[in-house]
Amino acid sequence: MGKYERGVIRKEDKRQEGTHPIWRGIGCIMIILILAMSYAGASLLVDENKVQKWVPVPKEIQGGPAWGAWAADLYTELFLAFFLALIGFGLFVIIYSIIFKASSPKDKTNYY
Repeated sequence: MGKYERGVIRKEDKRQEGTHPIWRGIGCIMIILILAMSYAGASLLVDENKVQKWVPVPKEIQGGPAWGAWAADLYTELFLAFFLALIGFGLFVIIYSIIFKASSPKDKTNYY
């Protein structure tokens, strides 16, 4: 062993760069789940709106392509599903940020 050499070579702690693969999988499942739930909710709301007459639906978004009876209100359902998906993703972001802030390590620096 030379004069300037150390006996023990320490390996640097290598942290994983980027997102952990399990979170990518959960994110993908959440995207599919929120979109499916928003379309199902929109379908239920459009059907109930026909019975209860809560909100008048404009003629521009009534109807759908001539694919049969199942697509009679497709444009209205897609329009409403878009807004329900925005609400769902917004809630997901808010909940995620609260969990991330609560689980982040506390450091001694104050950035405020």
